[in-house]
Amino acid sequence: MGIMNKKTLELAKNNAECARLARPIGSGFRYACLTLADTHLHAITALKALDVTLSDITHTISEPHVARAKLDWWRGALHEATEQNTAAHPILAALLASVDAPTLKKLVPHLEARLGSALLELDYQGFETPADLSSYLDARGGAQFALYCALLPIDPALEPPLRSLGALQHRLHCLQFLGRDRAHGFIYLPAERMAAHKLSEADVHHPDAAQLFAPLLQQELADLSQEYEQTVTALRQHNRYPPKFFRALIALDRARIRLLRRSSVEVISQRPEPAPMAELVTAWWAAKRPIPPAR
Repeated sequence: MGIMNKKTLELAKNNAECARLARPIGSGFRYACLTLADTHLHAITALKALDVTLSDITHTISEPHVARAKLDWWRGALHEATEQNTAAHPILAALLASVDAPTLKKLVPHLEARLGSALLELDYQGFETPADLSSYLDARGGAQFALYCALLPIDPALEPPLRSLGALQHRLHCLQFLGRDRAHGFIYLPAERMAAHKLSEADVHHPDAAQLFAPLLQQELADLSQEYEQTVTALRQHNRYPPKFFRALIALDRARIRLLRRSSVEVISQRPEPAPMAELVTAWWAAKRPIPPAR
C-alpha cells in the first residue's frame, strides 16, 4: 500500500473515531453539523470529540488520581499538538489535519481554558457565588463556542455573544443533567442561591429533593431563559444570519428550554430529553431561516 493511501486511510479512521464520539446518531449536535463543509466538519467534530473525552474523564472515572493522570496526559498532548504539530491520539491527529498553522494558534487559549475547566470539575468543591459559576461556565461552554468561532468565517463582533451563548448552553446542560450529576456530587447551583431558598448541596440527596428544589429550579430556568434570549437579541442586532451551525445550536437550545418548561424543570428524578426526530427538524429549519426573535 502506498504512503499516500496509508495516510488517507489513517485520516479517515481518525475522523470516524471523532464522529463516533462527537456526532452519535440521534444527537442534536450531529444535526447541527449537517450544513458544514468537510474541512469545518472534521475540525469541529474533533474539537467536540475532545470536549466529550474530557467530560468523560471528570464524570465517569471514580478514582481521582487516575482522572488527574489522564488530564495531565492531555495537557502534554495538547502542548505537543499546538507547539510541535505532532499528535499520536486520533482526536488531535484529526484536528491537526483539518486546520492550518495560524488557525491552530488561535485555538490555543481556548483549548487551555477548556482543559482548565476539566481540572476545575475534578477539584470541584462547589460554587459559592454566581460569579464563581460564571467563570466556570465561560471556561467550559464559552471556550468551546470560541473554538468553533475560530474555525468558521465569522464577523468578530459576533464572537462575544456567541461565547456567552456557549456558556449558557452548558448551564442549560448542567440543569438538564442535575439528577445524574448529583450522584457524583457535582451540584452546579451556587451556594448563595441555594441558601436564599434555605437549601444546601446536601438537600439534593434528600428523598423529597424534587419537591424541595422545585421553586429554585423553576427560578433558575426562568433566569437562564431570560439571559439566553437577551444574548440572542444582542447577536441578532449584529447579524440575524450567523453560520448555519450556530443557528441550529441556538434553535436546539431554545427547544430544550421549552421542554424543561413543559416538564416543570423536573430534572432531579427524571431527565427530560427531546426526541431525535424533533431535533433533526429543529436543526434543519433553523439552518434555512434567520434567528427568530424571542417569543
